Amino acid sequence: MGSSRASNVDKLIDKLVEKNILTRSEATELIQQINEEEKKEKKEVAGTGETKDVRVPDWLGNMKVQGNSRVRFQTEDIENDKNNSYRNRERIRLRLGVETAVNDSWKAGFGFVTSSGDPRSTHQTLGDTFSLKDISVNYAYAQYTPVKWAELLMGKFKNPIWNASNLIWDGNIYPEGAAVRFKYKAAKNVELFANLDAFVLQEFSDKANDPYLIAIQPGLNLKLPGDMYFKIAGSYYDFNYVKGNDWTKDSSGNIGAGWGVGTNSRDAAGNWMYDYDSFAGNAEFGLPEISGYIPYAVLYGQYVRAIDSHDNNTGWLAGFKFGHKDANDFGRWHLSYNYRRLEKDAWPDFLSDFDSYNGNTNIKGEKIEFLFGLNKNVSLGLNYFKFDHILRTSDDTQHKMQADINMKF
Repeated sequence: MGSSRASNVDKLIDKLVEKNILTRSEATELIQQINEEEKKEKKEVAGTGETKDVRVPDWLGNMKVQGNSRVRFQTEDIENDKNNSYRNRERIRLRLGVETAVNDSWKAGFGFVTSSGDPRSTHQTLGDTFSLKDISVNYAYAQYTPVKWAELLMGKFKNPIWNASNLIWDGNIYPEGAAVRFKYKAAKNVELFANLDAFVLQEFSDKANDPYLIAIQPGLNLKLPGDMYFKIAGSYYDFNYVKGNDWTKDSSGNIGAGWGVGTNSRDAAGNWMYDYDSFAGNAEFGLPEISGYIPYAVLYGQYVRAIDSHDNNTGWLAGFKFGHKDANDFGRWHLSYNYRRLEKDAWPDFLSDFDSYNGNTNIKGEKIEFLFGLNKNVSLGLNYFKFDHILRTSDDTQHKMQADINMKF
């Protein structure tokens, strides 16, 4: 192998070891394998006066490694709640992912994140006498792209359903199952897209009918004059066997070990009373540079309505954001605001945004977010949440503030 290529391969393998993607023994074995292939190929060309370098395996050369980390200080308080006074926490998050093209049609990816298993929380709270923090598999998927306008996802993957914000889907949730995505350019400035998804919700060891979700989402992305754009999509969610199960339990029936909060309507046995089949809509309107100080601005909204629950069954969100699209260098900034209302039985409470009153439904309130770039790939984030319950017997407003140092690598 040429000396420069050998050096590059060694550096790449060392990087994979540093990120714990390969063990040292696996790295040594891989280097030996490459060297043996080099010797074999050199023998094949011996006597011809030619030399031939060994090519790095395609899957290794195509591998992309990326991640981010966060240090957060969070304070929260619920008014008039004597059992929940001010709570202050320092928290951390680490995410690391790998993606590689196996061949022209297939791609594989996997990622790890700090989490104890909660699909809506990837932060770990510091404390517990310097305890070690948990790492979980965040995603692991296979992607098949037979044609450029369609792809199939299988496994655990980033949510393929487009959402203008997080009214009904927490941004940390990576669904499990299969999804087919379509994207077709119908005209110069018109793009059509669609998703067809089949998600596994739960696997009960003592029941024959396991809950699952079928989702369909067609949409349109329209480019307008002056670099403006308008994106809109409608969704139908067909939940199956949510009704009749207690979502505060896990698959083995352990109470409190599930991810349901318990703010949806429940029967005397604690089981959910509805399946929450729903229609939802998302829209986003992007504006060009307003001035030299505001290079980017967006108006967005969401709406959801459950069709099998007849009262307190709607939700909506409206917001705006402006500044730079990212804050990945010094002086770049981003400000966003949204107001939302999510009624008690508008949506399952094990999927909605967890930062908004701990994932509850039956809430209304606002969120303000500000990002400022401190250096290349380092930013400061400030978030404020204020939420109330819609149906309530006392003033139980929750205030939450977060200060983040974000780093990308």
